[in-house]
Amino acid sequence: MTSVNTPTTSTLDTIARQQAIENALTTALYFIRLPGTPSALHAATGRANRALSMLKQACSEAKIGGAA
Repeated sequence: MTSVNTPTTSTLDTIARQQAIENALTTALYFIRLPGTPSALHAATGRANRALSMLKQACSEAKIGGAA
């Protein structure tokens, strides 16, 4: 029999992750609304990528039954 380690995510971790994702998306929107400078677009892209990374991690954990 094979033992599989599944990460457990508490409710507080789930809430903190949701807040972090929402914050990253909100910050990306803030930067995209600034005048179209390359630095603002770069910052917006970075925040959107961060949100995407956190969403992908949440999905991976949900697939293996680790998310509540």
